Amino acid sequence: MEKILACRTDRIGDFILSLPFLQEIKTNYPDITLDILVSPVIYPLIKFVPSIDTAFVYDKAELKTSKEGFRKVLSWIKGGDYDVAIALNPNLRLHYLLFRSGIKKRLGWDIKGGRFLLTHTLKYTKSQAAMHEVHYNMLFLPLLGIEKWRKPIPVLRLDREIDKAFSQITIGIHPYASCPSKRWPIERFSRLSKELLHLGYGLVFIGGKESIDIAKRIIEELPRHLRLYVKNKTGTPLEESVYSIASCDILISNDSGPVHIASALGVPSVVIFGRNDPALSPARWRPLHYESVYIHKATCETCLAHRCRKDFQCLRNIEVEDVMEALNKVLVSVKLREL
Repeated sequence: MEKILACRTDRIGDFILSLPFLQEIKTNYPDITLDILVSPVIYPLIKFVPSIDTAFVYDKAELKTSKEGFRKVLSWIKGGDYDVAIALNPNLRLHYLLFRSGIKKRLGWDIKGGRFLLTHTLKYTKSQAAMHEVHYNMLFLPLLGIEKWRKPIPVLRLDREIDKAFSQITIGIHPYASCPSKRWPIERFSRLSKELLHLGYGLVFIGGKESIDIAKRIIEELPRHLRLYVKNKTGTPLEESVYSIASCDILISNDSGPVHIASALGVPSVVIFGRNDPALSPARWRPLHYESVYIHKATCETCLAHRCRKDFQCLRNIEVEDVMEALNKVLVSVKLREL
């Protein structure tokens, strides 16, 4: 086995939680070539992962609408002359792509055509959340001849020193998430931000372009004299968001990718979870930094996620006071480090 292709073509958090798997491959087989196929949103993170040799973009939209796009990616994979491919996220088009590539050993989950298009599959049990997502990824290691591994902790390697955003304790705020069922109400983020500033903390708002309007709305409601202690880093490229998160002492966020970036940078977080579905719960998606805390007050017997008929009561159950209580638990460790 000389060349391996790993495929992780979904979201940021999913990719971060795959990093321990990739690192174990390199640790056990230091001389192999380890390449990766990723979605466009993930690609900017590759520079922070030294265990990856080469990355190629899998643009789901392009592959779905363009035969030329499919042929381009297929040609690249065939040209790689890989011994093994691993589809870490189940996807029918990806499975078919690997099947067409002719790679002799193709690993993945037994759904979405996996049991027919791949050569080695694992039973898909993620909907039960029997373990954390990071551990699900590690299940593929025995299929690569790796029977023992270290505790899986994602790590991103920065390429430069990062200064703190403010001289005082600095808290990152990520007020967005990809699904409405994961978004704590904006007015509560606003109240929380005011309270944090009055307590003397610096704030850094982070997030992609989708977060710009939310952050502006929150900041406009802050007292003018306190805005000196606020930096708005929303709308910046993902690569810059990594540096912004690294400049903070703590991150407060909805259940979203930046939480896992923070953990991989050694930044603890306070995470707000909605939804009462095992597959979407903290059991599977909680932050892995040992000092992090999550809040989850979902009670519905049947969760409809973004189709919720109760105005996301699970999120509205979480008060600003709940977040402050969780934050104070994390602050104990942060303050001790600064003594």
